[in-house]
Order: sequence, then C-alpha cells, then structure tokens
Amino acid sequence: MDDLEILSEYSLYLKDKKEEGKKVIGFIAHDNIPEELIDAAGFIPLRMIFAGNDELMNASHDYLPPSTCAFAQSSIGLFSLKPSQFNFLNLLEYFIVSNHCVSDICASEIISRYFNIPRLNFYISYTKNDNSLKYFKLELMDLKQQLEKIRGSEIPSEDLRESIIKYNKFKKRLLEINNLNIKSSEKLRIFQIAMLIGPEFLPKLDEILHEFREKTPQEPNKTKDLIVTGCSIFINDFLIDLIEESGGNVAFFDTWIGNSYLSQTFEEEKLNSELDPLDLLVHRFKNNIYGDHSVPNYLELKISQIEKIYHDYKQKTGKKLGVINHIIKFCDHISIMSAHFKNQLQEKGIRVLNLERDYSRANRGQLSTRIEAFMEML
Repeated sequence: MDDLEILSEYSLYLKDKKEEGKKVIGFIAHDNIPEELIDAAGFIPLRMIFAGNDELMNASHDYLPPSTCAFAQSSIGLFSLKPSQFNFLNLLEYFIVSNHCVSDICASEIISRYFNIPRLNFYISYTKNDNSLKYFKLELMDLKQQLEKIRGSEIPSEDLRESIIKYNKFKKRLLEINNLNIKSSEKLRIFQIAMLIGPEFLPKLDEILHEFREKTPQEPNKTKDLIVTGCSIFINDFLIDLIEESGGNVAFFDTWIGNSYLSQTFEEEKLNSELDPLDLLVHRFKNNIYGDHSVPNYLELKISQIEKIYHDYKQKTGKKLGVINHIIKFCDHISIMSAHFKNQLQEKGIRVLNLERDYSRANRGQLSTRIEAFMEML
C-alpha cells in the first residue's frame, strides 16, 4: 500500500461514516489527545498526520511566517490549496485546538478561524505532578462537556469505558504488528492507515498478522538497522524511502506514529478496576513519561529509553542500532535538545544522526547523501 492508496481508502471510509450521520473532528496529532472520548461521543477522530511539499508549505505563508514548523505549514496548506487527494478534509465539522507546541496552537487556530471550522479547546500541562494531573482531568471534563453539547446528550461512562477497552485492544494488536520481521516502509504504512481508521481496522490487522505468521520465516537481513526518533514520518513523506534506498531498515519507530502511541496501553487489571473512565485517561497521561511533554526530565528519560531499546535489540539480534533523530525544521520541541541528545548517546557508543529538514523536494539529494554517509559509519 502506497500513500495514495492510504489516502484513497481513508477518503472512502470517511464518506461512509458521514453517510451514517457521523461527525468528523480533526486535530493535529499528538500523544495526549483522548480519541476514546471523541469515539465514545459517537464522532470520528481525524488525525492530521499528513506531510507536505513545497506548494503546501508556501501556501501557508499568508497566515504564518516561513520560520514556522514545516509540518504546521503543511497542515495549513492542505486547507488552503485543497489538493484533490485530501478532499476528505472538507468533511471536517470541528477542529480541536491544543497545545502540543506553539505551532500546534497557531496552526489549529488558523485552520479553525480562516477555514470556518468550529473549534473545540483541549489544553494540557507540560509537567507531570499532582497539580498537572488534576488539571488534565479538568480539561478532560471540559472536552467531554463540549462534545456532549454537540451531540445533545451526556456521554455515558460505560460508553467511554468500552471505547477505552476497544482502543486498548487495537493498540496491543499494533504492538504485535510492530514485532513482525517486515520491511519498515510496509510496517509504517500499516501504522498510518490503522491510526487513521482506528479500531475498525482490527479485522485487517488480524488478516495481516495471520498472513505473515503463515509465511516462511525470513532470513536475517543485511540491512543497517535503525531507530527513528523525534518527529514522525507522516503520510506523503519520502523519508522512509530514502532510508531504505540507502540500505537502512527502521527496526523501531519511536514517534507518535509508532511506539509513543502503541505503548500507551492498560493492563487488564487496571481496565477492570472501578476507576472513573476519565481517571483511566489521567493514569495514561501520568505514565506517558517518554513524550516531549515530560518536563523537566524529558531528555534524561528519552536517552534512557533509547539506550534500553539499543541494548535489548543487540542482545536479541546481535546487531547494533543506529539512531536517526528526525527533526522537522523549526520544531523547537525536538531541535532545542538535539545536540545534547546526540552527544550523550554517542558517549554511550550509540551512533546518532540529527537529521533536520523540511518537505522541500529540492533537499532530497542532500538528505540522501547524509543518510548514506551515516549508513557507512554504522
């Protein structure tokens, strides 16, 4: 499945949902948006996980300066230019304004205001302490009330619990996909379409798992294996192709589209507890310590996580992992600590490439050269 097939399949899926009378609620994806709450309200969560190109970035400059995150620029450009393969964005009825970063807030507010999509607000804390957990629950309660106002009735607690259980099963199935020995571009595209469609994609995931388990086990590959951390590789981005063309294989996606999403699961004991379902979401937020909202310990936690992944993989396969720290240009969250991140990991013997870029096609050759040079070092 290539990017156009993903967009086409998702477009048909959303059209079917609209015909069923479902409302579509969009948001710039990050790992603390409670999609279960949107689902329990009877609505369709639409993650903005679409990369851009020169035209999309340039189209945003009437609203934001070029020194804004290239992903945020591209998200605005999608609404401004409305490329045909993204016509499904016309089905959006609400847009959540949240604060993963400054660019997230600005882009979300612009999309809502200038493209006439009513906004919902959901703000989160950057810290993890008792006060921030209380604040997060207040924001959950407020978002729940906003959704209830749209639907015209309360969201039953049992519906929210059922949604949490459903998404938990979905994420655990994706974790099984993550352990398959398949080409990294194929694995990434499974993650992408699955995260767009959500738990309704479970039957397809079961088919994929059955198909690969029936195959003859693959021989150990001779690729240079990698962790991609930092910014996600979004739909319509060519980066994964450059990595594979250079002899690389991404063994671990440590991003929103990957482990940062898949790892946020509950044990059965916790799911079956008498906790208010909103408290389950607070519990998950509390345990999401490797996301870049874990102030002030993000850098230390992220380094320890990468180091563990590296040693576990080396023990299991005998192969060393290189690390590509993927930085979308002007993404302050990732770039501000990139030098320290690289230095501290390399002191531990782990090779790191800080790869900062935007979505310009003109940079493709330069990116390829840098990735190939990094592969030679591994």
